Amino acid sequence: MPAITEGGAYTGESGKTYLAVGPLGQANVWTAVQNDEHGNIVVLKAPSTDDTGTSWPQFQHEMIMHELFKDCSYIRRQVDRVAPSENSPPLIVLEIFETTLWQARTKRPFSKDEVRSVARSILHGLQEVHDKGMVYVDIKMQNIMINGFDTSKDGDGSRLEAKLGDLGIVMEPMRGATTQPIVYRAPEVFFKGELTPAADIWAFGLVVSHLLEAKQRFANTGLYDDLHVGKGSLFEREQAMRSAIANDYDIDGEEYYKDCALPVRNPSHDPGQHWDQLRKRGLSEEEVSFLQWVMKVDPRERPSAKVILQSKWLGGEGVVPGTSNGTSSNGFPPASSAITQDPSKTSTGTAAPQSTALPETQIAAMKDWIDQDSSKATNSNGSETADSGKEPSSSAAGSNGAADGAQRPPAVGARTQDRLAAVMSGKGTPKEPGAESPRPALVESRSSGGGTYLSYR
Repeated sequence: MPAITEGGAYTGESGKTYLAVGPLGQANVWTAVQNDEHGNIVVLKAPSTDDTGTSWPQFQHEMIMHELFKDCSYIRRQVDRVAPSENSPPLIVLEIFETTLWQARTKRPFSKDEVRSVARSILHGLQEVHDKGMVYVDIKMQNIMINGFDTSKDGDGSRLEAKLGDLGIVMEPMRGATTQPIVYRAPEVFFKGELTPAADIWAFGLVVSHLLEAKQRFANTGLYDDLHVGKGSLFEREQAMRSAIANDYDIDGEEYYKDCALPVRNPSHDPGQHWDQLRKRGLSEEEVSFLQWVMKVDPRERPSAKVILQSKWLGGEGVVPGTSNGTSSNGFPPASSAITQDPSKTSTGTAAPQSTALPETQIAAMKDWIDQDSSKATNSNGSETADSGKEPSSSAAGSNGAADGAQRPPAVGARTQDRLAAVMSGKGTPKEPGAESPRPALVESRSSGGGTYLSYR
């Protein structure tokens, strides 16, 4: 049976109960309403259907990462967690955001002030990750959560809130990995399988480039993301990226890549022509210089998040890209140089190593908490996966309903009923305590498979 069902009630360690409303594009990620006088909206997340193995190893890793980064201001906050039971796997309860950077970018181009605001927030989040000796790995627009984006007009960025939103494949630096998304994958990951905090910086540079390019080319995704790749298979996309990067940077001549198997160079392709393309797409010389500094092909020459935050382009005073103080040292913490040799970790990232930044006793205690009833939380076929992968039922019966003999959800208070009705009807949500403006309305949509999900209007 599905891990989360419509109308299901799930009680967290805090004692608060959350009523599931509907899936947010994925069967294991749902909007929920807190069942109390506040009726706050949150996100429930369960293990995915492909999280196989004893006690959901991928989900365990994500929960451990949330514990590691629980005090970080620029990483999406876990507000509660639900212990596994006979009918349900463990769940995490996350703060909800209005949209993602990817969704916001499709509404209108960001102003340059807004781009800088988002860039600073991403860098603060990466600094928090890198300071603990970890690599975020999965930097992409879809994983940047956004509040305060006005789709109707440009802003100065002062109302924007941005956080890193998915900790599923955060890992220690390692060799033998190609885990990064293809479009955002750094050269050293493509050609050497070497994953360090510098790979996050490369991906950050592409996010900034795409946002800046959208001012003139709104219908196009941006540098390396709009390559012509034949039928568009993963293999074709990967090969197109490898070839483009190798030609743009003339990697044959780079000492760092001298022992790598590289694509055959196109003699008609001028190295550096991608920077000229960005100039033609409306980027200023200052913006191109910033990206050239951030996206060095040799990861040892890339600046750290901390150093980039000091750059003139982001309003700092310490670093001007292209000068000696902008290139003499990348500023990464010492932990980033300790790379684990582990070629068994493939492109899926599903077996990411656990962090040594948390005490082993704390990690063991969390695993015990997950394991406490995990042997009972199986689907109808008896497998250890948490979700059947089918579209959620429109009925409230399910893992917490009456149809299978489980307890019914507790009675819902009048305020929560109003809140739930407002969400499901798309009429918006009440203003959150302390919020400066109301959240945009949640709209119910129907997928091609017949299921329903909620999205922000």
